[in-house]
Amino acid sequence: MIPINQMKMQKSHSKLEVSHKPNIFFGTYEQRLIDWKNIRTIVEEEQNPLEILSKIYFYCPRTKTKTDEYKMDTWLEPWQLLERNEYNEFDLSLLLCYTIMITEHFKDKVIVIHNVISKEIESNNRKFSYVIEFNNQFLNANDMVIMTKEQFDKRYVLHYTHNIKNKINIDLI
Repeated sequence: MIPINQMKMQKSHSKLEVSHKPNIFFGTYEQRLIDWKNIRTIVEEEQNPLEILSKIYFYCPRTKTKTDEYKMDTWLEPWQLLERNEYNEFDLSLLLCYTIMITEHFKDKVIVIHNVISKEIESNNRKFSYVIEFNNQFLNANDMVIMTKEQFDKRYVLHYTHNIKNKINIDLI
């Protein structure tokens, strides 16, 4: 497996291999911070960071947290998320968005998290999912599948959209 800090040397990101236990989720707090910095450095150089981020964040273990996607005051800052190191699907979506937003290259770009319902699920068994929209692409935070706008529209019904830029002031970071 290729360590996070050597990923940018890889010529083809589509063939990128990532450890099934990346330090950003399985290391000590200091290791998580270092790994997150390295990931942001790689993202800074990418035209489309969703592909590489989906390969890394796919391995994030999920748990139940008290984050309420409808109450911004329950959303943790990125460093708080890394310190707590417990992620539900929305927390993971936040961290993924923060990773992109806190780069010089992408700080002015629009990034949002959509609460969606799959069109394929029976009407009496609907489950909300989170899909990140960035640079005309859509990333499902559950399975880390990247979609086009057309694929997104075919698969999901939009329920609610969260503008992440309203949460943190990037100019202060």
